[in-house]
Amino acid sequence: MPPLHRVLSLAVVSVLALAGCTPSADVPPVEVTSAADAVRELPGVDDVAVTRTPRGAEPVQGNFGQRSEPAPSTVSVEVALTGTLEPRAAGEAAGEAHRLLVAAAGRVDDRENITMASSFVGGPGLGVSAGPATTSEVVADAVEDGFGLLAAGATTVDLSLGGRGDGSWDDDPLAATAHVSAATRDDFLEIARAAEELDRGVELQAPGVLYRAATRVPDVDAVRLLVAAAARPGVVDATYLAQEQRITLQSEAKAGSQDLADLRRWLDTQDYATADHPVAYTVMDAAYAETTGWVSGVEPAGYAPHTLDPFGDAEPWLEDPSAPDCTGPDLAVTFGAVDSAAGTRGGSVRATNVSGGPCAVENVPDLVFENEVGQPQKDVTIEPYEPGVMPGRVVVPDGGTVLAPLLWHAMSTANDPDTTTTIEVTAVPGAEPVPLDVTTDGTPATGLDVLDGAEVRVGPWTQGD
Repeated sequence: MPPLHRVLSLAVVSVLALAGCTPSADVPPVEVTSAADAVRELPGVDDVAVTRTPRGAEPVQGNFGQRSEPAPSTVSVEVALTGTLEPRAAGEAAGEAHRLLVAAAGRVDDRENITMASSFVGGPGLGVSAGPATTSEVVADAVEDGFGLLAAGATTVDLSLGGRGDGSWDDDPLAATAHVSAATRDDFLEIARAAEELDRGVELQAPGVLYRAATRVPDVDAVRLLVAAAARPGVVDATYLAQEQRITLQSEAKAGSQDLADLRRWLDTQDYATADHPVAYTVMDAAYAETTGWVSGVEPAGYAPHTLDPFGDAEPWLEDPSAPDCTGPDLAVTFGAVDSAAGTRGGSVRATNVSGGPCAVENVPDLVFENEVGQPQKDVTIEPYEPGVMPGRVVVPDGGTVLAPLLWHAMSTANDPDTTTTIEVTAVPGAEPVPLDVTTDGTPATGLDVLDGAEVRVGPWTQGD
């Protein structure tokens, strides 16, 4: 494990979007500069820089006398932490700095229409972004975990906490997953062990190696298998996808070669998979011809049916056999922010119970992916989110939100294809389809790269908060 002094410095950047604040001035609000002075005095803080980006042109009067809303100005606060801090001390300093800055933003006149977005960057390689609702406790945990993962051998650690909730694992496990890169696969095990100890979901990437397990703490044994497979003769690329329970290996060996036969034999004889935890493998030769099989030679008779666990650590909702089924009007449907890493996209469809009482769901929502002129994308295949997953009855309390997770592989948009700009969602059987605009609120402005021929994995409604 590299020593902590590899962490040269940490800059914590908080960006405060202040709409209409002191309209003609380029000077940051005194509330923020005063808070910055207080942050400078915190233990472990080296420096604080505050800048303000002037807003755009003055509002223009329209043809009917109306005036457009003034564009917001942006105040950026950069807090540099001492690079030799222990992870816990770094987290405490970042959390307290964030608390002071948020409190300062709250003291600016309400008429200024303040919103807040924060990002935290640190050398070598920490980047944490947060949304308006992200709490200081979540910021502190993310920075502390980021320092810990860097100390365990990571070269970069990125977290995008700006989801729909407070940035915590309970509110948005996809957003709370750290995307971690390492210089070599040899660092993977130490990083995975550190993430397991921190109880932090991570995705690991190094040249030629990818471990993807969105929303999950890493399986150290699976990481060990991946690292060992990547080191086999002829292997040039190795990927483990936890949702699919599959390891894929690209070899430079030709069909019929001894290296290829040895690789398949090695996979067949590993002491890893069990009937309760089968892992499929795909081996591709130099010509990309595929051979498939099962790690440890354990071929399941079929995947045991199971439901998805509630997302996050919240207590499961109570079962209520008397609760009626949710109808279309009972549910307010929205789309969750898109998370991207290593060629895979993740998102979710969400439904909030607005009926005034509990109601139950037990299905996979029906989704239609449409381009900007409202035409369905052709040949889109909907697959189960995980092998064997099936809907379970979820009684949603009034105001509670369920989510249906989505996963798909990134597709090329180089030739300006028709992207998906709307998803038509039928939340429950018999409901009217609801069109959701997927070009706003945490999604790419150009739409989703779910194109003709895409395969999308969709999960059933599951407790989401």
